[in-house]
Amino acid sequence: MSEKIFFAGTGNMGGAILRGLLNAGNNPKDILFFDPSDKAAEAVTALGCVRVKDFADGVKKADVTFLCVKPQIFKSVAPEWKNAAKTLKGTKTFVSIMAGVARKSLTDVLGAKNQVLRVMPNLPLTVGKGTVALATDGVSEKTLSTAEKIFGTIGVTCRVTESLMDAVTGLSGSAPAYVFEFIEGLTRGGVKAGLTRDVALKLALGTIEGSVELVKQSGKSPSDLCAMVCSPAGTTIAGVNALEEGAFRSSLIKAVVAGTERSKELGK
Repeated sequence: MSEKIFFAGTGNMGGAILRGLLNAGNNPKDILFFDPSDKAAEAVTALGCVRVKDFADGVKKADVTFLCVKPQIFKSVAPEWKNAAKTLKGTKTFVSIMAGVARKSLTDVLGAKNQVLRVMPNLPLTVGKGTVALATDGVSEKTLSTAEKIFGTIGVTCRVTESLMDAVTGLSGSAPAYVFEFIEGLTRGGVKAGLTRDVALKLALGTIEGSVELVKQSGKSPSDLCAMVCSPAGTTIAGVNALEEGAFRSSLIKAVVAGTERSKELGK
């Protein structure tokens, strides 16, 4: 990565992307950041990244600016961002991870001349296993390629239209939490059945990792693979039946839809 990247905000997700880039071997001196909290800034400075005095300073020095503040405070920082954008010479690239904040709202603040890309990353970027959706609307192929190059070191990317970004938020943006809940549920089930927590967690994690890899490599659908495990009147079909009685798949669908609707609300 030769570009200088500026992070406006280093909270949970912004920090995850930043640390993911560092873990991938990127030079911390190429990563600038602004965080109003001295305590939060100390932790990032300790990684070797460069703290700037304010948003305007970071945008001026960077090739790519990541907008990583919470969507709820976008309107409060918009005036500062707008003033900073007016002072820029040439074209700059902005990458927004703010759920629900439409590209039109961003270009109204940052200027239509600049490249403004909406993305939706997720927390596993921290360990180089994340997913990132890029909204293709209104941005150049060069900008999309640059974003794919940056994110490609810490996860997998896919391109979607902006109209689908709320759905992406409800699925991949939020789903790590659902997976963590699933892991905890399996672990507690193992404990209830008599295993120690350490053993139950190890078995749960190994089973999930192996199952994911099997879906990737087998070319079979999850439904087909499930059928392969469920022998007639066996233990697995008994467990699957218990999941169905608890509306397991229906609950997951509702969780994704609820996250999608909340993302739409944040954009209003």
